Amino acid sequence: MNVTRLITLLPAPVTNEYQEISMLESNCGTFIDANATNKVLFYDGTFEGKSFSVYESFKYKTKTVQIDFNDKSKKNICTDVDPDEYLDSDGYYIDLDNNTIKQIGDQLWGQSSDILDYAKRCYEYVAENYSYINGSWRTLAEILRAGGGECGDFSTLFVNLMRYKGIPARHNMGVWVNGGYHVWPDFYHEDYGWIPTDPTFKNSNPNGDYFGRYDGNLIILSQGMTQFSRAGINLWDKPLQSFYYWYWYNEGSGNITAEHKTSKDYQVNEIDNVEICERKTEPVYNLMGIRQKGLSRGINIVNGKKVLMK
Repeated sequence: MNVTRLITLLPAPVTNEYQEISMLESNCGTFIDANATNKVLFYDGTFEGKSFSVYESFKYKTKTVQIDFNDKSKKNICTDVDPDEYLDSDGYYIDLDNNTIKQIGDQLWGQSSDILDYAKRCYEYVAENYSYINGSWRTLAEILRAGGGECGDFSTLFVNLMRYKGIPARHNMGVWVNGGYHVWPDFYHEDYGWIPTDPTFKNSNPNGDYFGRYDGNLIILSQGMTQFSRAGINLWDKPLQSFYYWYWYNEGSGNITAEHKTSKDYQVNEIDNVEICERKTEPVYNLMGIRQKGLSRGINIVNGKKVLMK
């Protein structure tokens, strides 16, 4: 197949409330501010041969967040984005006219003492009343018909319930260091800034507490839905978590397929030796960036450093 034009759109991470990004580079294309807090790598060209790669590289430092609801002196705010940017409805993923959302929202609002209480009731309601079902990025109507969905769908339910009552809320779309995907929502409160929640984790572990807490083990690629318009390519309120691509050709036949890969390298500069009996209270991750229950023999990641357990 003789490809005459290829366009790719790849989300690019930015510094925000949950991470610091530096040295963002690419092998081709242009980084463009898409909307609000989102950036994309845009490539418009062609290629020869059987394969072609568009990639970005960066250094990142994730932040852990634990909201202290007894202390209003520290707000979880980094960007200058107006929270009211995250109040709209698109009628597709966010549909504030949906009767089910209205019914649930009014019921929970009537039981709540304030915005925080309402938000926590929404987070618990979504976790308790919907099932985890494989298959990604359903519309709100599809989620409600199915009775659940994956992490992006749980986030969609929570965001709808928050925005229905005029509370800014958004999806945080990211990747684990090992290349897996995850989505979780946060909402904005005047006293505390952006408050993270995770109804998906709550669904899988009902005894866990994931309200006002983020462990910092993801690279966030997009916040909220992405809008983009350039070179005849238009995206309106799309969940840009991996990539989109388009191509044109003038002769030949065949198929073009693409895949999104995340590097598995988790590089830290130093290795600390610890004794097996030493007590560690910080979160522990393996080299894939996945949180562990505790230190194990071999190399662990503790507080951003490699720790060798003999």
